[in-house]
Amino acid sequence: MQRPQFLSRPITRPLPWYLDVRRLGIASVEMFGTIGALFVYFFVRGGRPDDIEASLSRGLQIIDLEKRMGIFTELHWQEFFLPYELLMDIANQVYAWGHYPVLAAIGTWLAIKNPSRFRFVRNVMLLSGVVGIVAYWLLPTAPPRLIHLSGIDFGFVDTVHGSADVVYLQPAPFVNDFAALPSFHFGWIALASAAIWVNTTNPYLRALAVAMSVVMWWAIVVTGNHFFFDMVIGGLVVAVCWIAVAYLDRIGVSARLTELLRAPALRLWAGLRARLRLPLVERLRSRSSDLGSRIMDRVA
Repeated sequence: MQRPQFLSRPITRPLPWYLDVRRLGIASVEMFGTIGALFVYFFVRGGRPDDIEASLSRGLQIIDLEKRMGIFTELHWQEFFLPYELLMDIANQVYAWGHYPVLAAIGTWLAIKNPSRFRFVRNVMLLSGVVGIVAYWLLPTAPPRLIHLSGIDFGFVDTVHGSADVVYLQPAPFVNDFAALPSFHFGWIALASAAIWVNTTNPYLRALAVAMSVVMWWAIVVTGNHFFFDMVIGGLVVAVCWIAVAYLDRIGVSARLTELLRAPALRLWAGLRARLRLPLVERLRSRSSDLGSRIMDRVA
């Protein structure tokens, strides 16, 4: 008996992600475009001239607000953990290396897994970055580690910046010591945690997502880099931007903006591929020409 035709068709299985050139190409374009946008963000943030007096005044106002709310306990957190050298080493490394490298790793995973989901999270990050830049320029705020410059020393210790044991790469044009409010050192890790949570049902990955934000909150506090208020505002800004981007997606604005930004990125990617491919093609042609000449010489 002859098998039905549809049963004899070969089953086509999707290529694994590391062999899917199209998927990797799309992910590369998305990641390079995001890196470019973040470069602009950091450059504009770092270009804000220091307003030390206003920044310190605003930092003192946050301390006063937290005291009235009964939550000014950051100093107690730091005093408790400072005697434990190993824990402070962990906190310093989490603060220095548990932020941008982790964001890059999660972004790469999501860009390969589902580019549309990556674009959503990327747009939330960029929109929150715009809000942050406005806040940094209009409301510069000193972090706990610099409050002593006001003449009032609460006892905060800076355990990261200037420490010989911590490598924290911050090129000079991108540095803004008074960009503490909102705290995206926490807010964007919270965004990464949310991105993992909604894009997987694996309980271990979801537990890791929650742990990321909890550990970063702890590390930020005990290293003296942000007040609780800074981090809460950072998380709220990200949450509001998440809702805003979801709404813009619903009415089609995000798709139009993505297409507008993707066109130059694709042209840049095609140009880079052509430039990288041209020397290789020329070398292959040269070698084949040499080989052909040798064969003709031997035949002759």
